[in-house]
Amino acid sequence: MVFVNSLFVAEGPTEDPELGLPTFPLTLNDRSGSDVIWRMSGELLGCEATCSGHIIPGTQEQVWCQTMEQETLGRGWGGDDPNYPTGLNRAPTFSGYGWNREVAGRLRKPTLVMQGLEDTVVPTGPATGRAIYDALYQALPPAAMPNKVLVQVQCASHALLWEGCAGARCTPPPETPETTPYGDPPWGRAAPWAGPHATFKAALIEWITGDRPTFNGNENGSFIVGESGVARAAS
Repeated sequence: MVFVNSLFVAEGPTEDPELGLPTFPLTLNDRSGSDVIWRMSGELLGCEATCSGHIIPGTQEQVWCQTMEQETLGRGWGGDDPNYPTGLNRAPTFSGYGWNREVAGRLRKPTLVMQGLEDTVVPTGPATGRAIYDALYQALPPAAMPNKVLVQVQCASHALLWEGCAGARCTPPPETPETTPYGDPPWGRAAPWAGPHATFKAALIEWITGDRPTFNGNENGSFIVGESGVARAAS
């Protein structure tokens, strides 16, 4: 199993949906609502201020175009205002209730948990502190889990699987003990780091194709992937 930027309410109720979250059945999303998943703390929508190159040019446009290709009705909704162009994406609304510590404690499958440390969409963003990042990983039963790994990626937002890297930060400094970013198969590549999307892809391939699920050769543990793509054990 793999959970990426999961909406996890550790102490939430199992059956009672009273979490103050939406109960209406349909969400309408425009292009700006699509782009917001790339936003990092302190950034204006559409502006890159935190991690150079995390928005790969053309990616947001491509994601929205492909979303509209799948939209059968909402693509024709909207007006002529250039600030609100035609085209809305319809999506079912969900509250996330029931995905909590009790339920996670019942899992018995090898589980990889990945989280962008600059995620501002789900309630696991920087303002909540690191404890919330670890909550799902810690809730998995240690004695019963054959493999469980937590991977927290710096300079990665809710759009972790589409994000890149540009500039000097993508090359690990010479004094770094390990200078090979965790990226494209076979799990290491020469610098510069291609970005969170490369780490995400490599982690999935390694987790699924090995004789036993591993991350960077480790069957269990908590790891941080730094802004240069180098993976290290979390303290």
